[in-house]
Amino acid sequence: MPTHHSSSAALDNPMWHALNGPHRTLAHGAGAVRWYPNTIAPFIAIESKDARLDLNAALTEGFGEPAYFTGVLPRALTDGWRFISRSNVLQMLPARVEVPESRDDDIRVLGAVDRPRMLALTRIAFPDYFRERTAELGVYLGIFSGAELVAMAGERLALDGMQEISGVCTHPDHAGRGHARRLTCALMRRHIERGVDSFLHVSEGNVAARRLYESMGFVVRASLPLGKIVREAAF
Repeated sequence: MPTHHSSSAALDNPMWHALNGPHRTLAHGAGAVRWYPNTIAPFIAIESKDARLDLNAALTEGFGEPAYFTGVLPRALTDGWRFISRSNVLQMLPARVEVPESRDDDIRVLGAVDRPRMLALTRIAFPDYFRERTAELGVYLGIFSGAELVAMAGERLALDGMQEISGVCTHPDHAGRGHARRLTCALMRRHIERGVDSFLHVSEGNVAARRLYESMGFVVRASLPLGKIVREAAF
């Protein structure tokens, strides 16, 4: 079992600790709230559920909604705001150091020229989470069929000693060929070389993805709440 460098508190509230840690230079904030630029990721964070929010002040500082709280959700929102959805995501960590064997001869590091293809693929797989500048958060790898990007995976949240694997997706026409597994393994090998531990999040209802990661040695550490907020005026 690898030694996970980040504390349980950091893993329980990953957005907050990323924005106040390795991603602090990207963070925007107003009072008790921190968030990523809207072009990077739709995430907002607070240190504790009792934090006093002023989301209207955040709007004047460039905050864009809708946005998601993950891990720690506030007891109360600013007047004029509401949660429009609540769900849970499973946080998974590898239970062993060894990475399953897999070939990576056709895996490419994606660059700025690939951004339009990355956006097109993620709009099919999980619209809303991957943005124009999300790829600035880390290394993204891809598999192509000719000139078409058919699968990708990359790095999003960074905690002290840990790196999140995210954006794992495959075009439906190319599913079932092991692309997601090979891309995830390639990222895990990179993390071992860097001396950081991998972790990831998967929707609680995404049984197929959970089974894939479990087959690779990942185990569920926690189920974290996820809440999407908007202004009432948006309705």
